[in-house]
Amino acid sequence: MRSMLKQLMTMQGMLTTTFLILLISAAYIDFKRKRIPDRIVFCIFFVAFTGLFFMETPVIAQKAAGIFVVSVPMLLAALCAPGAFGGGDIKLMAACGLFLGAEAVFYSFFYSLILGGIYSVYLVSYKSKAGKTEFAFGPFLASGIILRLIFQGF
Repeated sequence: MRSMLKQLMTMQGMLTTTFLILLISAAYIDFKRKRIPDRIVFCIFFVAFTGLFFMETPVIAQKAAGIFVVSVPMLLAALCAPGAFGGGDIKLMAACGLFLGAEAVFYSFFYSLILGGIYSVYLVSYKSKAGKTEFAFGPFLASGIILRLIFQGF
């Protein structure tokens, strides 16, 4: 318990905690309104940029690559299939990529796709009678990121 409290008191711990609060806020708002506010994404970018100076891993090049490794394919998918991903989802993953780094954001997105895929099967199987199979993807992105942080050991 003391070690966890000590870790939270470090700058890295404070940045990670702030990141998680913002991420969960974005997921909640997306769940309720199907929209991720730009101000939350901007705050995540700010926390991630600050983390470049205070967090040890991953290296800056990995974090810079993290901006593009998921967000660019998401953008291309949204351009090819309108409605596949929203602009907020794309910007959120770019900001999270700067915080997490390329490898972690890639795995986070992979977990998000699995969780979102399971939910979409549920929607098609049980809710398709209503004809509404569209859903907010932000909560699944946040869940994938949290899963990755848990598996990584924060």
